[in-house]
Amino acid sequence: MSADWSKLPYDLLVLMARRFNLIENYLNFGIVCKSWHSVTTKDNFNNDLSRIPWLMLVEEEEHDGTSSCRKFFSLYNGMILKKKIPKASGKRCMESMGWLITVGKDEGEISLLHPFSDVEIELPHPNTMENYEHDRTAELWTSFSKAVLSASPSHTSDYVLMVMLPEGLSNNLSFWRPGDLRWNRIIWDEPEHVDVT
Repeated sequence: MSADWSKLPYDLLVLMARRFNLIENYLNFGIVCKSWHSVTTKDNFNNDLSRIPWLMLVEEEEHDGTSSCRKFFSLYNGMILKKKIPKASGKRCMESMGWLITVGKDEGEISLLHPFSDVEIELPHPNTMENYEHDRTAELWTSFSKAVLSASPSHTSDYVLMVMLPEGLSNNLSFWRPGDLRWNRIIWDEPEHVDVT
């Protein structure tokens, strides 16, 4: 007589799901059957485990000029994961702490987006930055050249998002904290080349 693995107790499945440290194994666990899929929620994925990073590949357009899928490359095993992320479609994406900083190509809207849980945090538009009209780029989606989080929004609400404006602009650093309604420009007396990491 063989065991029916789909009838394992929910609490046991949760304990099993929380032991995975590779996202690909966690996602594979969820496709075994409906009962196993029911435990693969963002709350049960153990974010505290150390992981080998994934690389997000360039968005490929479909025949109709749109795409809601992104491909991720695992440095651990060379696997390519295809994931639907409609909220990132047609947007420029930068990554920090496992979150995407998305910038819309048409309107320049900005958000923090977690690619696997689909949690999205809307950020102020670049037009809330000091000297926006003077510093704005021809294409709004190139407003930032780099973006870095101080901590993961998955773990704390006490974090800062630092952005670097395109090279050549004076005082080219700005930051945002949860609750801020606008971007805060960092001003210093002697402009020099700076970077954020």
